[in-house]
Amino acid sequence: MPRRAKPKFAPLTRRLQFVTAAFAALAVLGLLLALVHGDSGSVALVHRAAWTQEHYAFLRVFTNYGLYPFYILFLALFAWGWYRHEPGLKFLAQGYVLAQLLGSVLIVRVLKMTFGRARPDATPLPDFGSEWAGFSWDAAHHSFPSGHTADIVTSALFAALLFRNPWAVGVCLVWAGALAVSRLALAKHYPSDALAGAVIAVAASLVVLRYWLLPRLERAPLGAGVRWWSGARRR
Repeated sequence: MPRRAKPKFAPLTRRLQFVTAAFAALAVLGLLLALVHGDSGSVALVHRAAWTQEHYAFLRVFTNYGLYPFYILFLALFAWGWYRHEPGLKFLAQGYVLAQLLGSVLIVRVLKMTFGRARPDATPLPDFGSEWAGFSWDAAHHSFPSGHTADIVTSALFAALLFRNPWAVGVCLVWAGALAVSRLALAKHYPSDALAGAVIAVAASLVVLRYWLLPRLERAPLGAGVRWWSGARRR
């Protein structure tokens, strides 16, 4: 009996390349903002903008709860994969959790405590000047890198791999960019904090996808969850 050929997962690879390129473009825009206005100047520009001050309450809600729709999405994905016996769906949800633990929790938290950068709204220096205090347990000195940005970039990246509709992918990318900017608007982070968080999130996600998710998808039965990313058609 001939052995089933391993799926190549070309759709997953193409989507991953597109999403990574999109996040790189957003990172370049953020870098240009920081270069033109400076790290502290960018915070002042966004934080003191009339629109920010008029919608401050909304921004606080958005920055605090904008991550939760993705948590619910991947929890539902895992439950649906378990109920339908689709390992591909369960693996994607589990990969998402692993990427969050590696990037947003482990790496980001260690760097936050190691560098001890004061948040813009907590720095003792004028005009949001950046202060690096060194190792600190104080959350007010956990500005670098941005955990919210790392979290939302990981969420948006994995969600973009899940959705086939390009408009849905676009919403994920815009959502991630908007939440990152909200951290500047509330003077909780500098642009370099957000950029570092995004880079960590993409790197951690790529590691999990390459060395954890893809090997498991290759060994899984060719159900709908695996077929989704392999490009194989239902017979």
